[in-house]
Amino acid sequence: MRNMALLMGSVSILIGLFLLLAPDSLAKLGEQTNRFYNIDGLVFKNRKVFGSLLMLAALLLAYLTL
Repeated sequence: MRNMALLMGSVSILIGLFLLLAPDSLAKLGEQTNRFYNIDGLVFKNRKVFGSLLMLAALLLAYLTL
């Protein structure tokens, strides 16, 4: 369980960094992977908020598992 939380936290930090620093790269990846649900418009319109919240959640996960 602890390893899964650390993995999810690491992935969340990575996605949060992409939202903040390289949103175009994440959008290209999202085009390939979003076949069922398309919420990209909402996420990219508010990318700084979503990226910051995602990174905070990841840091909280990492803190709770240590």
